[in-house]
Amino acid sequence: MEKVFVSHGDIILDKIYDADLHLVQQDGGGCNWNDLYNLAIMGESCYAIGSRGNDTEGEIAIRSLEKAGVNTDAVIVENKPTNIMNIIIPKNNLEDNSIIHAWYSPISNRYTMNFSENLPTTIPEKLKDKEVFIILDKFLPVNLALIEHFHGKKKVCLDIGHIRFFEHFSKQYLMHFLQTASFIQLNNTVLDLLYERLNVQTDVDFFKQFHLDLLIITEGKKGATYIFQENNEIKTIHQSPKTIVDIVDSSGAGDAFFSTTLREYAYSNTIDTAFIEKTFALANKASRDIIMQLGSRQQL
Repeated sequence: MEKVFVSHGDIILDKIYDADLHLVQQDGGGCNWNDLYNLAIMGESCYAIGSRGNDTEGEIAIRSLEKAGVNTDAVIVENKPTNIMNIIIPKNNLEDNSIIHAWYSPISNRYTMNFSENLPTTIPEKLKDKEVFIILDKFLPVNLALIEHFHGKKKVCLDIGHIRFFEHFSKQYLMHFLQTASFIQLNNTVLDLLYERLNVQTDVDFFKQFHLDLLIITEGKKGATYIFQENNEIKTIHQSPKTIVDIVDSSGAGDAFFSTTLREYAYSNTIDTAFIEKTFALANKASRDIIMQLGSRQQL
């Protein structure tokens, strides 16, 4: 069965500023869209379902996806501004958490996120007989509606990197959403609040509660922890990078890691220690390549 990768939501443009607030780059952004972009340039079939604004920013962002090979036929154009993530790069001593990601323009101080209230929730008919991997980084009811409207073979893969995308949802709602997932990647900065919200004590408890195939906790330069089941035993393995490089822009590091891992997951029949070691090496290299350049996407 052919595999396809789908993401859903508002199209986003990244505007990157230097420390003096000079605009130095504009390109498509958003974790889930970066994941889709990365998979497309790996040669995978990728489909975007969502909304963009009827403006120059929307044109730039959608062209970036299309240039990579993402099908954007299911992206509607609305009479609103396209969402903009404002990224400010400090001058020196860059670390994972030193780069600013803001929903407000550093020039005008205006709010630059304009989320759609009309996101489509239907997966195109031609994908119904495919094996679909749905990539999400948010927990909106409209995202859940997309999952629940699709009755073909699917796996839900969540890339959870910031508390602002789940902090206002109830435990009951989050439990319902997370129960749809097969593979989850969590940034370690979200763990305390998420686990507190769900009354979960450990990574293994989280893995067991949602019956996951794979759980990954990313820790920036410290590597990643994998929780999986091998021979009916739940295992935890930590992998650390052998090579540390200087950071130019860490914005797309987690996305490169997630999308590389997701591709391996999609084509693997077994998740075991050998799979973890191979996948970490590939994903870590992808992250390392991204943080050595400006912007969250590999330039074509």
